[in-house]
Amino acid sequence: MKRSGQLIIGMLVAIAAVYYTVRNVSMRELMDSFSTVHYGYLMISMTMMILTYVARAVRWRVLLTPIKEVRTVELGSPLMVGFMAGVLPARAGELIRAFLLGKKMNLSFASALATIVVERLFDMVLLLLLFAWLLVFHADMLESNIAWSGIPIQTIAFQFGLASIALVVALVVFIYLLSFHYERGMKLVHWLIKPFPEALQYKLVQMVETFSQGLAVVRSMRLLIWIFLATALVWALVIMQYYPLYYAYDLNEKTLASTILLTVMICIFITILPTPAFLGSLNAGVLIALHEIMNEPEVAAVSFGFVAWGLNFLVVMVGGIYFILHDHISVKNLVEIEEEI
Repeated sequence: MKRSGQLIIGMLVAIAAVYYTVRNVSMRELMDSFSTVHYGYLMISMTMMILTYVARAVRWRVLLTPIKEVRTVELGSPLMVGFMAGVLPARAGELIRAFLLGKKMNLSFASALATIVVERLFDMVLLLLLFAWLLVFHADMLESNIAWSGIPIQTIAFQFGLASIALVVALVVFIYLLSFHYERGMKLVHWLIKPFPEALQYKLVQMVETFSQGLAVVRSMRLLIWIFLATALVWALVIMQYYPLYYAYDLNEKTLASTILLTVMICIFITILPTPAFLGSLNAGVLIALHEIMNEPEVAAVSFGFVAWGLNFLVVMVGGIYFILHDHISVKNLVEIEEEI
């Protein structure tokens, strides 16, 4: 499918998701809710969002340590421009992030991409741990009769959890084989790509070979511990970035469990609804967590979703545009890179 077609489909999904969140709220109610927000808390929330990206850059530096020593500040450009490229279809931002890193640090695209794959693997593990914590200590939050598009939220959450576990296991096995049993790993790769034409097989094998070089970090237990701690910091900041908004809207339930549930629901919906810049999908996750599950006023939940999305979008866009201008990256080149990849 052409990129333009993917973008159109993504926008249609975003529009449908936004409609889902605002269908029971009048525009006047929504505008009134914005005027009653305690705006001081929004600045705290935005600061936490900025710190989240700083923590991501620190973690990425650790991931790159066995390949190349870099300074955290040098990773600001590929990180923020890559996240800004989340407005492009098919989650192209991650690929652009790898491309920009490789170009800036003189690394192969596949090696740079490998560090991002390991990064996302740790993110998935932490998300699953948060999900498990909810199931063990706050199972009542997920034991509701609430449905989305006719599918019970409980079913969506459990299916998401099972799919995530399957993906984590598959990635762990693949990374383990390439890192500690390289020949077996390559045999598996050859078997998987056997149906493809020989020319494509050759390119894929070359890519996997360079990809394996980016996995050097998994051979160091010390670095893995640091990456886990950095990932825990990233997710602590992700969770806490929403907490000031609880006070901005004076919500009733200001508990840690509530914030973790909100974060998990957002992650579920931005995954199953891959909209440009998460517009609509993030809003749907907020509405279900705050209004449907925690019984907060619907207009407050809808307004909360738009403000949370808008603050994060502002941080990403300002950061991305700054580094585009600073590093003289043209937007046209980003689109061309996305199409090439």
